[in-house]
Amino acid sequence: MTTLWLIRHGEAHVNQPNDDGTYSLIDRHGLTDRGVEQATRLRDRLVREGVRPDAVVSSSFRRALQTAMIVCAGLGTEPLVNHEVQEWRPGDDAEVIPVDDALGSWSRILAGHDHDLRITPGSESHNEFLTRADRALVQLANDHSDKTVLVFTHGGVIGRSFVTFLGLPPRSSLVGIRSRHTSITEWRRSPAHPEAGHPDPIWQLTRYNDVAHLDDAE
Repeated sequence: MTTLWLIRHGEAHVNQPNDDGTYSLIDRHGLTDRGVEQATRLRDRLVREGVRPDAVVSSSFRRALQTAMIVCAGLGTEPLVNHEVQEWRPGDDAEVIPVDDALGSWSRILAGHDHDLRITPGSESHNEFLTRADRALVQLANDHSDKTVLVFTHGGVIGRSFVTFLGLPPRSSLVGIRSRHTSITEWRRSPAHPEAGHPDPIWQLTRYNDVAHLDDAE
């Protein structure tokens, strides 16, 4: 049985609008104080539950890696940095984007437009992000067959996993799935059994948006 725990990072400065009406595109400051508290509560929960993963993988974006380091300090392990489980890549052409522009771009994507558009020349298009996320999720499972892996990643990657593993309509990952900070989404892959009519491995969603460690705080 291959098990992937997809864990969203804690609350981060880059996800909050700036005082001047912009969003930061570059994750320079990592977690907010609240995000650190969320990650600490997740760490304490996993230690309490005796969780012992075979591996821990983290996006290289600061907010995810900081979350992973806080948790790993309690598990006695180190995260393996994986650039492929990053959120959408904004490039390094610009530091900020006006909030109205960001919301407008997202609205067009939700409406089915601009999936190949780049906000800046160095950024990913939405379709490029989705292709990368699909590839990264499958590769993680293949690289860690029959193991349990904690993956510190982002809301976009977690949402896309429902398309990658269950074959849900692509739009469902955009409008119907909202992962909370430090939430656990657990996937399990059973081996193929052609003799039983299952020629391909079967993915099962074991839990989604599990934030029991936050219930008394948020």
